[in-house]
Amino acid sequence: MTTAEMIRRRVQEAPAGTFIRPAELPGTRPAVLTALSRLHADGELVRVRNGLYWKGLRSRFGSGRPNLLDAAVAVGGGMGAGPTGWSATQVLGLSTQLPAMPEVAVAGPVPILEGVRFHRCNNAPRCDLNFHEVALMEVLRTYPRYAEVGIDRVAATVRRLEAEGKVDWSKIERVARSEHSPKLRHNLATVDELVGWERATG
Repeated sequence: MTTAEMIRRRVQEAPAGTFIRPAELPGTRPAVLTALSRLHADGELVRVRNGLYWKGLRSRFGSGRPNLLDAAVAVGGGMGAGPTGWSATQVLGLSTQLPAMPEVAVAGPVPILEGVRFHRCNNAPRCDLNFHEVALMEVLRTYPRYAEVGIDRVAATVRRLEAEGKVDWSKIERVARSEHSPKLRHNLATVDELVGWERATG
């Protein structure tokens, strides 16, 4: 099986909504890039930017485009990248305010993606956090700014995300200790107390 055939099969087997990077595929880089370029030309993939493709849901209207926030997190490297500002509170259900432009916090180099505002956080341990954990960290770092609910709702959101297996609160606490933000430490302690009370009574 040629490189092009292997990559086409890999793309066909991937679920809709998958981001695909050349480095994750078998074959030499020139062969991989040629295969991806052909799949893009055939409408099988959407090119988000150099080195990043997206598999949409094929229809008579085309494959569509990825959600801009999801694309920004993928461009930002995945782990350690997540929403901040209004984007964070809106994703977590703590605000109904729709951001004029998606805002994403990244732990590594700041990428470029049209229509997105990136913020660099110089804290390497953040690379251990997933999308929802970064969102919570950012809410705690800025609360009550951007939020439209009380701190008890933030704690209830933590408990819900824990139950859904989307966040590890102990990991957030560990990473927060390496941040230089008095507001973050204060809000984290308040939410931790509320979460502990809910665990004990729930």
